[in-house]
Amino acid sequence: MRYCCAGVTAIISSACPSTITVRGIGVRRGMARVIKILDLFAGMGGVAKGIQGYLDKLGLDYEYIAVDIDPIVLKLHKEFNPKSIVIRRDAYSFTVDELMQYDFIWASPPCQSHSKLNAIRKRFNPDHRLWYLIHRLYNTYRPFVVENVQLYYKPLFKPKTKIGRHLFWSNLPITDKCSIHLPYKELKMMNIHDLIEYHKVPTKILIGVSYMRKRKYLRNMVHYSISYCIMKQVCKITQCFNAVNPG
Repeated sequence: MRYCCAGVTAIISSACPSTITVRGIGVRRGMARVIKILDLFAGMGGVAKGIQGYLDKLGLDYEYIAVDIDPIVLKLHKEFNPKSIVIRRDAYSFTVDELMQYDFIWASPPCQSHSKLNAIRKRFNPDHRLWYLIHRLYNTYRPFVVENVQLYYKPLFKPKTKIGRHLFWSNLPITDKCSIHLPYKELKMMNIHDLIEYHKVPTKILIGVSYMRKRKYLRNMVHYSISYCIMKQVCKITQCFNAVNPG
């Protein structure tokens, strides 16, 4: 299958090719093909909840690798998403060869240095590892989605789409046509109790976690309905990596 790498304004060397071939990997358990998914900067697992929820609905077998540098958030992720295999590692450290071992890659790098709040506070030092990661992902020839916030500066790569407060980069033709109504404007006003309810996180897994950590982890989560919707699109585009045709 070939998908356009449209609209990339690459100022990084070795610009993205005009077309790419998306190749499936997977592993096999008996006769069944197992989809290999990599979730970088996985956090507490809002993305995992949505992706795994959709794949479970289709009855697909998958191996879900969730990577984060924070051991506490990984523990919470595992309790929230028991099917995830959690790995503590710097998510920026994955090489192209390592990334190519997966059928689908999702990444939600830290957004603090990219958000519009930096312009208000006159902080102009975005973390350019975001752009090196996107460039690396284009070179894997694997389906990927990178999520971040709306930027205060012109992006080095043109986003594929925007959903609420989120921008998305991808080598697949994903769109913002998701039947989702989320209170983005009210998110900043939500207290911890509201955020727990909003993300459907079991309160028991947060027992013993400090207030500031809970607030940080919950506010950094991508709502599961977004990743569910995007995974639905990805499966229709790729026929779930030739494992099944969801129709």
